[in-house]
Amino acid sequence: MESLSRREFLKLAGIAGATVGLGAGLGGLVAACGEEEPSTTTTTAAGSTTTSTAAGSTTTVSAGVEMGREIKIGWVTMTTGVFAGLSEPDEFLLKLAKDTIGDGMVCADGKKHPISWIVKDSQSDSNRAAEVAGQLITSDKPDIVFAGMTPVVNIPVGQQCEANGVPCITYGCPMEPWFIGMGGNPAEPTKGFNWAYNVFFSVADLNKVYVSLLNLLPTNKKVACMWPNDPDGAATADEKTGMPPALRGAGYTVVFPGLFNQGSEDYSSVINQFKAEGCECLVGTWTPPDFANFWKQCVQQGFNPKATAIARAILTRPDMDAVGDIGNGLCLEVWWEKTWPYKSSLTGLTCQGIVDAWADSESGPYTPALGLTGGGGFDVVTDVVKRTKDLDDPASYVEAIKATDLDTILGHIKFDAPFANCALSPLVGGQWIGKVGAWERYIVENSLYPEIPKTGEIVDRTTL
Repeated sequence: MESLSRREFLKLAGIAGATVGLGAGLGGLVAACGEEEPSTTTTTAAGSTTTSTAAGSTTTVSAGVEMGREIKIGWVTMTTGVFAGLSEPDEFLLKLAKDTIGDGMVCADGKKHPISWIVKDSQSDSNRAAEVAGQLITSDKPDIVFAGMTPVVNIPVGQQCEANGVPCITYGCPMEPWFIGMGGNPAEPTKGFNWAYNVFFSVADLNKVYVSLLNLLPTNKKVACMWPNDPDGAATADEKTGMPPALRGAGYTVVFPGLFNQGSEDYSSVINQFKAEGCECLVGTWTPPDFANFWKQCVQQGFNPKATAIARAILTRPDMDAVGDIGNGLCLEVWWEKTWPYKSSLTGLTCQGIVDAWADSESGPYTPALGLTGGGGFDVVTDVVKRTKDLDDPASYVEAIKATDLDTILGHIKFDAPFANCALSPLVGGQWIGKVGAWERYIVENSLYPEIPKTGEIVDRTTL
C-alpha cells in the first residue's frame, strides 16, 4: 500500500468525530493507516484484458480500436454480516452489468471507456464500512463510488467521500436518517453536501404507507411500536417528523416503550406492556435476527396483533423462513417487486425480466435487492458516468449526478427530494402469505404510487 501524505492523512482524520456518533469510530483512519483489505478489479476493453489485485497486475494487449481511459467505479456493499441477505444478488448484478457494458461505455467525450469495478465488503458494520471506504479512496482511487444499503453503510461511506472530495451515490437508506446522519440539519433541508447523494424512500412516505396498511383492517387503533437505537430507529421515532405524530394524526394511540438495543435477547417486558395496553397493531424496525427472536417470543407469550407493519426485518424469503410459519400474514413496506412497471436503463430488462434472468442463472428465490441495487445502484451510477462531461474532474461527476432524470428498474430517479442531495424511490405496502419455503409477497396498498399494480387484498393474519 502506498504511504499517505500529511494532507491525505488529515483529510481522513477530519471525519473521525463525525462518524463516531454512528459507531463508525476511526474506521476510515484505520483504513488509511492499517492493514488493507485485498480488492479485485477486473477490466475488459476492446483489444485488451487486465486483471489486477492488491498484489499487482497482468496485462495482455492485442490490436483493437482506440479507447478512452479506464473509469474506476468503487462499490461498498454488504456481502457478509447481519444484512448479507440484501446483497445476495450482488455478484449476479455485477456480472449482468459487465456483460451489458462489454468492452466499454461511450461517454459524453465521445470515447468508449472500459469500466473497472472495485468491490469492498462492509460486513454490515459501520466501522468496517468507513474503513473499507477509506481504503478504496486512498489506495484504489476510484472516479466515483456507489454503496448500499442501510444507514450502517450509506452514512460512513458518504462521510468518507464527502471528506475526500469523491463523488458518491448511495442507495437503500431512507432520506431523513441519511441526511441527518450525514450531518444535515432538518431545519435547513435545502442545505446539503458537496459530494454525497442518496436514493431511497422517505420516512414521510413510510408513515403514509404504514398508516394505510393499518387502516385496511378493523382494529382498536392501539399500536405497539418498536424502534431500535440506530439512525433508522431514531428518525422513525422522532416526535416531530417521525411516525408517532403520523399515527396519532390518523387516530391511533401510540404505545412506545423507548428505543431498544439491537441484539437484545429478552423482550418479555415490552411484550407484557403491549398486552396490558391491549394493542391490536404492531409497527417497528428490526434486523432480521432480532425480529425473528422478538416475534417468536410474541407468539409464545400470547401477543397476537391483527395489523402489522414490519420494517427492514422481513424483506426477503430467507428472512421469512427464519421467522417460520408463524410469520404468515405479516405486512411490510415494499420498495421493489417483480410486478412493478419499470425497466432498467442499463440492461433494458423489465422487473419481471430481471427476475427471469435470475431464475435462469441462480438457485434460490429472488430478493427485492435485484431492483434496488440494480436501479438505485447500477442504473444510476452508469448513467452518471455516461453523462459526465469531464471524466478527469470529480466536480463534473457531481454535476451529472445533480442533473439525473432517469427511468430505472427501481422507478424514476431525480435528485429533487425535499431534503437536499436525495432522490425518492417508490414505496407501497405488502403482505407475506405462505409458509417456510413457499412465501409469496402481495402488493396490498399502493395509494402513493397507483401505477404500481396491487396483486392482492390484505388478510387479517389472526384468521390464517
